[in-house]
Amino acid sequence: MPITNFTFTTIAIASAFFGAIATILARTLLKDLKTQDILGINFLTMGATLVLVSPLFYHFKATVLSTSLVILIAFIDTAANYFFFKTFEKTEASVATPILSLAPGFTFFFSWIFLSETINIGSLLLSLAIIIAVVIFSVDFKNFAHSRKTTLIPALASSFLFGISAIPAKYLLNTLGAINAPTLYMFRAGFIALFALLLFRFTIQHITLRQYRIIFVRGLFVIVQWVLLYYALTKGNTGVAITLGNITPIFVFLLSILFLRESVTIKKIITAACVLILSLVI
Repeated sequence: MPITNFTFTTIAIASAFFGAIATILARTLLKDLKTQDILGINFLTMGATLVLVSPLFYHFKATVLSTSLVILIAFIDTAANYFFFKTFEKTEASVATPILSLAPGFTFFFSWIFLSETINIGSLLLSLAIIIAVVIFSVDFKNFAHSRKTTLIPALASSFLFGISAIPAKYLLNTLGAINAPTLYMFRAGFIALFALLLFRFTIQHITLRQYRIIFVRGLFVIVQWVLLYYALTKGNTGVAITLGNITPIFVFLLSILFLRESVTIKKIITAACVLILSLVI
């Protein structure tokens, strides 16, 4: 069923908002836990939650191609999430998240190559302006050498992987029509939990009850974030959907002020306003 541009934009931006909440909760968890600790249990919890309600939404046409693409997405996103959590071990959420939001740049390039997607020049320029504004928002010029080691490298790796992950997801959801958004995320979460167990052999004995609760609550926000993003992918241009879904830094900035007491600068205020305005215009 076709949707309006306004609805498409709203869905993608809503995905970014829920992603920002998940980011804040991830930063809270990683103050006491390591990447290997949280990666497997995080996705196991989300996968199990979705399995419980799967009779309400399940749709998957299993073929060799569709099954292979689901596994490919999960494998790429396992690595992407490893670098994602690694980034937050040693940096502030409001610094790391914007760098992670470079994914749309990779998505535009690879969707053009593999999906033959085209976009009108106006939307492309607006998308690029949003990406550039987010980069300006993110750069920590005063501590660039430190950021390059602890933030830039893992964040860029995560960004690249999330960017290319959108390509097989779009093909599955839209071109093949083999799966819907919540089913894809259910499989994705389950496979990532499995890969994390095989690769990192995570243990759960030292995770406290309070941390389990945060992991579960965070998982709910992540589920909503990705289901909305996948739904947006089925309804509009891949690059634009990923661009809007990755304006999380703006919401992280606002939430960080409220809950993490992070610093406020004029640059961040002006850039955040620009990103919001451009996102609504696109």
